Amino acid sequence: MLAVASPRTDRRLDLALAAVVALAVMGPLLAPGFVLTYDMVFVPRARIGLDLLGVAPTLPRAVPTAFLAAAGSRVLGGEVVQKVVLLAIPFLATLGVARLVPSRSRAARAGAGLVYAWNPLMYERLLMGHWAFLLGAAVLPWVVGAAIRLRRRERGAGWALLLWTAGAAAANPYAGLLAAAVALAVALAPGSASPRAGRVAALVAGGAVAANLPWLVPAILGPAVPESPGVAVELFGARSDSPLGLVGSLASLGGLWRSDLAPPARDTLAWVPAFTLLVTLAAVGWRELGKRIGAGPRNGVVGAGLVGLLVAAAPRLPLLDGAAAWAAGTLPGGGILRDSQKFVLPLALALALGFGLGVEWLLDRAPGPRARRWAAALVPLLPIALAPTLVWGAGGRLFTSSFPPSWERARQIVHADPQRGGVLFLPWHQHLPFSWNRGRTVHEPASFTFDRPVLASSSLELGPHELPQEDPWARAADPLLRSPADLTGELSSLGIRHVVLAKEADWESYPPRLGEPWEVVLDGPDLRVYRGPPAAPVPRFPEPPAWAVLGADAVTVSLVLWAGGRAVALRRAAAGPGAGGPGPGTRRRGGTGRSGPPPAGGPPEPSSPATPRRP
Repeated sequence: MLAVASPRTDRRLDLALAAVVALAVMGPLLAPGFVLTYDMVFVPRARIGLDLLGVAPTLPRAVPTAFLAAAGSRVLGGEVVQKVVLLAIPFLATLGVARLVPSRSRAARAGAGLVYAWNPLMYERLLMGHWAFLLGAAVLPWVVGAAIRLRRRERGAGWALLLWTAGAAAANPYAGLLAAAVALAVALAPGSASPRAGRVAALVAGGAVAANLPWLVPAILGPAVPESPGVAVELFGARSDSPLGLVGSLASLGGLWRSDLAPPARDTLAWVPAFTLLVTLAAVGWRELGKRIGAGPRNGVVGAGLVGLLVAAAPRLPLLDGAAAWAAGTLPGGGILRDSQKFVLPLALALALGFGLGVEWLLDRAPGPRARRWAAALVPLLPIALAPTLVWGAGGRLFTSSFPPSWERARQIVHADPQRGGVLFLPWHQHLPFSWNRGRTVHEPASFTFDRPVLASSSLELGPHELPQEDPWARAADPLLRSPADLTGELSSLGIRHVVLAKEADWESYPPRLGEPWEVVLDGPDLRVYRGPPAAPVPRFPEPPAWAVLGADAVTVSLVLWAGGRAVALRRAAAGPGAGGPGPGTRRRGGTGRSGPPPAGGPPEPSSPATPRRP
C-alpha cells in the first residue's frame, strides 16, 4: 500500500499541471511581439481615459477590462501585459478545476483540468481574440468553489465569493453574469442540507451586483445605442459545426457562429468516439459528485450547464428562436443573448467535474496495476481529441507580430501638437487585415494608441451585413466618410485635427479627398498622417454621469479590498500545524486510484459521507 500524497504535494502537482498546459497552448506566443487577431488588440502604450471606465456614449463592453489593461501597459508595457494574460487563461482554468474536483487522484484532477482548459470553446474564442471572456471563464471554477463553501456556511466564504465574482466581472461582463448565475445555482439548488434560501440568495445576489457595478451602472445610465437585435441574433447565434448537429456541437463545446474557426477535422467523425466516452464518464462522475459535495451543489453545477446549453441553442431551435429574438430586442440587456455559444461555459465546468470523477471510477475498476497505470496515463488525455490543434498557439494559427515604427512615430507627432482636436482613423472599417500582421484581420489599433479622442468606425461588417454605428460620433460622420465627397472642408467641423491613414484595404480612395490645407506630416510604407487646420471642439454626446460611474467603481473597489483583507485575516487565523492534512484511513492504489476525496472548497455537506464507500 502506498502512502497518500500530502495536500501540499497535491497542490504542487496541480500547479505543475496548470503550468504545462499553459506553456503547451501559449508557448510560441511568448515570442517578442503582439498577438493581434480579430478582437484581441494590445498596443505598446495604451491610452487611459474615463471612457475606459464607462463614462462614454457607447456600451460598456470592455469595462473595466480595457482600463486595467491600459494601466498595466503604462507600468509593464503592453507586450508583457498581453503575455501574462494569455498565460493566465489556461493556467487559472486548469488549476481552478483541478483544485475543485473532489478527488486526490492525480489522473482525475488532470482529466478534469484538461476538459475545461482544452476544448473547442477555448480554441475558437482564442482565434476570435476574446481574451477577456476567456480570462473570466478561467475564474469560474474558483467562483463555484466559494459558492459551495458558502452553502456549507463556512467562515469567510462570502468574502471569497465576492472576490472571485469581482474577478470574473472585471474580466468581462458575460463572465460576470455567468459567474453570478452559476453561483446562485450552486448555493440555492435543492438537495441535501439545503441552506436558508432567502439569506443565501441575498448574500450571493448582493455580492454579484456589487462585483458587477463597474459595468452595470454605465450600462443602465448610458444612452440608448442603435442596434439591430434580430440581425445580430441571426448573425451571432450558435451554429452547427459538426456531424452531431447544433445541440451536439454545443454539447461538445463548439458551435461558434464563425464555423471557419472551428478546430480542423471538426466536421468529421474522428473525434466523436472520444467525446462519447468523455460524456459517458462525466455522467458516471456526476453521480459520485453528488455524494462528495452534496446533491444540492451538484444539481446546481449540472443544472446550470444544461440551462446554458438550452440558452445557447435557443436562437436556432424551432419554437425557441422567436423567444430568443424577442428577448434580445425587448428585454433590458437582452442583446447579451446574441453571441449565444458563450452560454455553454457552465456546461464545460459540469463536464470537467463529472469527467474527473468518472476517470477515478474507471481506474478503480481496472483489472490490475498495469492496466490501471495505462488507463491513468491515457484516459485523462481524452479531452485533447476534441481540439488537438489547440497546442502550440492553435497549431500555428496564432502568432506574434510587431507594430511598424511608423505607429510610434505617428503617436509622437499627434501627441506633440499643441492644437486641440481629435484623430480620424481610416480606412473606415472597424476590422482590417494588416499586411504587417501577416494579413490577419484585427480591430483597428488606433483607438487604443492615441491619447486624443479617436474617430473610427464602430460598425461591425460581416459579409453583406452591417450593424449600425454604435458610437454617436461615428454615426454623425458616417454619411460623409462613406460618400466619395471631398473631406477637406468638413473634417475640421467634426473636431478632427489629424487623419491617420493605414495603407491597407481600400486606402487609396482617401488621399484624393484630402487636399489643401491638409498636409502630410508622416508618410511611411504602411501609414500616412495628415495634419489639418485648427479644429472645432470634439463633439460631446450624452453619456453616464462621471460621478455615478466613479462612485460605483469606488464601492466595488472598497468592497473587494475589504473582502481581500478579511480573507487574508481568516486564512492566517485558520493556519496551524497539521491543518488540512489527509484524514486517517485514506489510501491510494498505485498512485492513481481513489484515495478519499479532498472536498471541493471544504468539508462535505452534513448528509454526505466524509469518505466515499468503495464500490
